[in-house]
Amino acid sequence: MTSCYLTIDDSPSSHTDEMIDYLVDKKIPALLFVRGDLLEGNLAPIIRAIKNGFVIGNHSYAHKPFGEYTYEQAIDDIEKCDRIIDKTYEQANVKRPGKYFRFPYLDRGDGDRIERYFETVSDVDISMDEKVQKIQTYLHENDFTQPFKTNHPLYKNKSIASAVDCLMTYTSFDWMLTDRHIGKWNCNNIDDLKHRLDQSDMKKFNGNITIFHDQEETLNTFKSLIDHMIIKEYKFLDFQ
Repeated sequence: MTSCYLTIDDSPSSHTDEMIDYLVDKKIPALLFVRGDLLEGNLAPIIRAIKNGFVIGNHSYAHKPFGEYTYEQAIDDIEKCDRIIDKTYEQANVKRPGKYFRFPYLDRGDGDRIERYFETVSDVDISMDEKVQKIQTYLHENDFTQPFKTNHPLYKNKSIASAVDCLMTYTSFDWMLTDRHIGKWNCNNIDDLKHRLDQSDMKKFNGNITIFHDQEETLNTFKSLIDHMIIKEYKFLDFQ
């Protein structure tokens, strides 16, 4: 049985409660990476997610590519979101289990949006860019960690294994079916996404790290893909 971690970016949305109900019904744990700008005025669905046992991670406040920030602006953005996450855990009356961070677009500060090709990367050197390394150092020194245990070969790469931000080994590309993206990429319907999943190398490894999205248009795509993974006997790993 292939095992994987379910991580979900861009929460909360108007569908977060329905998504949480679906996952609770399926007994599937997930790590929700929240946007501070969306969470700030809408704590309720994330408080509810926390009370239902889901883990919350930091996906930045403004969800801008970090290549557009100075180092100081990047840290301010991370901290602004983290303060709101702390407040959310406090209101849920649940101890925060850990601090996890994922860069928007997987742009780690150098302008390279590696989410679109990261699965195929065999060698990434996070030390090449001074700002990227400084942000990694900040995350290390402020108790951010990775919650994953994986045998995927990408994580044998020293610079990835020693990094603090939460990367991935498989992205669902669910966003390709949203109105502003559909027809512009190589997946145009749910069957394309399922076929891509079935043709992936996930079956070869345990502890795959998957990315899905909690956006206004992605709920049905999310449910269809997770249902497909259940049929294919994927095991979803816990984070705690």
